[in-house]
This record gives sequence, C-alpha cells and structure tokens, in this order.
Amino acid sequence: MKKVVRFPVFMLIPVFVWFVLTSLVRQNSFPHEKTVISEQEKTKYIYVGMEKCASVCHNNKDMGFQYDIVKKSPHSNAFKILVSQKADHYARRANIKEDPQDSPVCLKCHSTGGGLDSTSFAATYGKDEGVTCEACHKGEYITKTFIPVESDCLKCHNNSVHKTSRFIFRDKLPLITHQRPKSVTTGI
Repeated sequence: MKKVVRFPVFMLIPVFVWFVLTSLVRQNSFPHEKTVISEQEKTKYIYVGMEKCASVCHNNKDMGFQYDIVKKSPHSNAFKILVSQKADHYARRANIKEDPQDSPVCLKCHSTGGGLDSTSFAATYGKDEGVTCEACHKGEYITKTFIPVESDCLKCHNNSVHKTSRFIFRDKLPLITHQRPKSVTTGI
C-alpha cells in the first residue's frame, strides 16, 4: 500500500503573500516610472505652463520664490536655444528636416510636453517657456506631483540626438534645486 504524503495548503499562504507584496512594492516604488498604464489609470494631465505655477503658489516668500529660481535656470532657455545656428547644425547632423523649434525630436527635450498633441495643453501653456516645472514634476498621465529622480533627467541629458556634456545627477542637481524654505517643509 502506497503512503500518501499530504502537503498542507496553508503552508502556501506565506509564498502567496510574498508574491503579492513584492508585486505591490515594484508597482509603487517609482509611481512616475510606470510603463504600463491601464485604461482606468489614464487620466490625462493637461500642461498649464510655468506662469500658471507661479501665479497659483510658487512665487512667494513661503515657497522660496521657486518660480524665480527656475526662470533664471538654463532649463527656461532650452526652447530659445533652438533658434540658434548651433541648433540648426545639430539638426542637420541628426537628419532632422524641419526647423528645430518645430521638430518633435528637438522639442522632446527642449520644451515641456514636446511631442504631445494639442489636447495635452491648456491655453496658458507656451512651448517657448522651455523646460518648465511640469517637465520635472508631472507627466502625460501623472497628475500627482513627484520629485524627479536621476532616470527622469537622463531621458534628455545623456540620451540626446546631439552631443551633450556628461550629466552626473549628484553634481548637477544642486544647480537646479529650488526647495521650499525649511519653515514650510518642517512646519517650524
């Protein structure tokens, strides 16, 4: 007579829980880096432009005049550079036929929301504002504000159709940082 060894089903519960938890952690660790967005999650973000961010709350003492800091940064000139001879040179070398300021290839990195269709933009948006708040803190289907990580910056820096200086996140981050004053972030 054969002896039947029964495996208690309840012993599979920890394995099942482990798979579920690791799956949840992977999905939520970097919410702005989701690659697959379900139809239910597709709430399209409408880009409003940097002036709107300033007028709502990001250009006052309590917020550390964040708008003024970003407005003086190289990011705000990213679109303006596309009208230069240097931009024409880079475009020709990359086989881009249209003017750089009209090219989706160039606008992808030189203007917030570059390459998206017109339904992605409010009337207050202007591509000539360059790389604005929303380029780093929002996304086409990401309506919740997030703090950018290195991979967000590397989408343009080091991944360009033209030669750029090597982008080292930890060295470059202080050049664009525009934190709120400690009294706002800590409540002191």
